[in-house]
Amino acid sequence: MDKKKSLSIINTYHLVFQALRSQPKLFIPYICFVLVELAVLFLLYVAPRHPFNVVLAPPIKAFFGEAFLHYPTNFLLLPKLSSLSRNFLSCILGALMTGFAVLMVSDAYNQKTVRPTVSLKSAFKKYFSLFTIVLVITGLFFGLLKLVEMGFSSLLFLKPKAWLGPVVIAINILVVLLIQGLFAYSIPLLVLENNKVFQAMGRSLGLFFKLFLPTVVLIGLPLLTYIPIIVLQYNTPLLISKVFPEAVLYVCILAAVLNSFVIDLLITVSTTVLFLQNRDSK
Repeated sequence: MDKKKSLSIINTYHLVFQALRSQPKLFIPYICFVLVELAVLFLLYVAPRHPFNVVLAPPIKAFFGEAFLHYPTNFLLLPKLSSLSRNFLSCILGALMTGFAVLMVSDAYNQKTVRPTVSLKSAFKKYFSLFTIVLVITGLFFGLLKLVEMGFSSLLFLKPKAWLGPVVIAINILVVLLIQGLFAYSIPLLVLENNKVFQAMGRSLGLFFKLFLPTVVLIGLPLLTYIPIIVLQYNTPLLISKVFPEAVLYVCILAAVLNSFVIDLLITVSTTVLFLQNRDSK
């Protein structure tokens, strides 16, 4: 990477795309994650069918009801199950893959040989710490989202249609932006500077406020690409009735691919590059 440029959003993206072009190995963590996510999505899709229903149908029936095991009602539940599975995978597998990616980005940035096996082993040694960070961030996200929703739901002048549509989408985007921004540098600090879990999270808060504008932009731009997916998933009944039920599955597949190869990839790589630029500027 050519690092002899000023610290800016444009230069950061220049370095990001330069690294992705010259080091295709940086895609490995995201390929691994999306393959696992799509495999889980397939299992959720076939859950009502024999022989998968022997194992998968009872939990769905217990938590959501018998109706969601029948066609086409099962597609109403698929986006929610897909989202829950992604959150679970993000903690179990995504934490490791993010640490893996950050280590490879650091090697590419510092013009070292990118060695996926070495980076994966290094990330695996910190797996518990990586898992803890992602688990805390996920918990904070859902906790804050619930508080915000409870606050806004008390505003009686909001009609149900407005509340369940644009307002919910805006709240989700803002909460994700805030939580991801505050802790964007936790994993780079953990794996690159050997900070402890809560030390890394605390220092990330300071870096967020120091690099507020570029951090918000680098996280916000990829998140905007997900708005059409959110809109489609909030209109799942319309997709089922006006298009065809399987369209919901295609939206879930598109969401998985977009999440891994646009949102997660760009946010992780760009904020790691910004972190390294800031460290070098000291």
